Formats: sequence, structure tokens, C-alpha cells
Amino acid sequence: TTTTTTTTTTRGATRTIARAMDDRAMGRREMSARGGWETPARERCAWTRALGKEGFGGGARARGFASEGKPEDETTAEDESGEDAEGDGEGEDEVSRLRGELEEKDAKVADLTDRILRTMAEMENLRERTRRQAEDAKKFAIQGFCKDLLDVADNLDRAIATVTVDDDENDVEKVKTKLKSFHEGVVMTEKTLLSAFKKHGVTKFNPEGEEFDANSHMALFNVPIPEGSDAKAGTVAAVTKTGYSLHERVIRAAEVGVYQ
Repeated sequence: TTTTTTTTTTRGATRTIARAMDDRAMGRREMSARGGWETPARERCAWTRALGKEGFGGGARARGFASEGKPEDETTAEDESGEDAEGDGEGEDEVSRLRGELEEKDAKVADLTDRILRTMAEMENLRERTRRQAEDAKKFAIQGFCKDLLDVADNLDRAIATVTVDDDENDVEKVKTKLKSFHEGVVMTEKTLLSAFKKHGVTKFNPEGEEFDANSHMALFNVPIPEGSDAKAGTVAAVTKTGYSLHERVIRAAEVGVYQ
């Protein structure tokens, strides 16, 4: 009787385990479809309860399964706690890293802002200096030319000083000497003036005897060709005012009379 009872108990436990395994497989399929799985500790607890009800080797055997399941639950809880602690540590490290990167970016922004402000100030100073230099260049552009003309003014003063209004006109020799000095002074003044003109690119030209050119000559009157003259029509017969050019550009046309 005892043997029969034990065999019956064993068969019942076996059927219970088989049903538990089938339920487990079905649960896995359902949990897989939903995207989750049941934890091993809960499965072991379910098996333990099933074995305890049906009796697989008595209550001691059931308690044995229960005792095996208990450390697993504690281990799982410890693992989860460790994972949470590790996750918290990683989160703090990430926050520290992001805070450091933010501080670095703020420092770069402050440095770039300072550079931009300095550059803008330098550009403003440069514009102001350029404006003043342009005004000075425009205002004092003829400074060198005026300085060269001072010698001409000095020579004119000397020439004028050689002749005075209260001179004795009865002394012919004295008058001739003064006129000669005056002429020399005027000639010297002209040479100085032409030298100053040439230094700055101003050239004097006298087109007498040349062919008339409307670009550099201004015809004021016509002159008939004398009989027996070799002059040709269209040439300059007389010059009443010489012309001047600046760097080969005519700034004043010569006033002439043309043969006709």
C-alpha cells in the first residue's frame, strides 16, 4: 500500500511539473509577443508551490525547492540594486562631462566676443585715421609745388628791387645798368619757374611753324601766306600765348594764328 501510494504521488508530481513546464512555455510565448519575459525567480516559486501541493518527496522536498528559490530572489534584487547604482554613477559622470563641455564653450564664446569687440574698435580707428589722411592729402596736395614756387617769388623780389621809381632818369649809364640787372633777374625768374614746372610734370610748348593741331592749339585768326614764302596753309604762323601740358595732358592750349 505504501509503495502504491508513493508511486501515485510521484506520478502526480510528474504530471504537475509537466503542466508547469507547458504553462511556462506558453507564458514565454505570450510574454515574447508582448515584449517581456517572466523572471526566473517567479518561475521557480511557481514550481515550488506546485510541488508543495502535489507532494514530491514530502514537505521537506518542497521546502528544499523553496530554499533554493529564495537566494535567487535576493541575488536578483542585489543585481538590480547594483545596476541602479551603476546607472546613477554613469548619469552623474555624463552630467559632469556635459557641464565641463558647457563651461569650455562659454569660455570660447567669451574669448571670441572679446576678439570681435577689439577688431571692431581697431577698424573704427583705422577708418578715422584713413579719413584724416585723405583730408590732409587733399588739403596739402600742392604743398611741394608751392614750395618750389617760393624761389620764383624770391627772384621776382630781387628783380623789382633793382629798379626804383625815384631814380634819376638823366643818368643814361645808370639806367642801362639797372635795366640790364632787371632783365637778368627776370630771365633767372623764368628759368626757376620753368624748372619748378618741369619738376612737377608741367611742360611749356611753343607750336610756331608746326602744323595746326586742334587738340593742343586754339586758332584765333588767319594769316595770309606772303608771296614768295615757303609757308604752307594750315601751319601755325604766330603764337600769342604759349601752351602748357601736365604729364602729356594739355592743360592750356596754345593760342595761335594759322596760315590760310
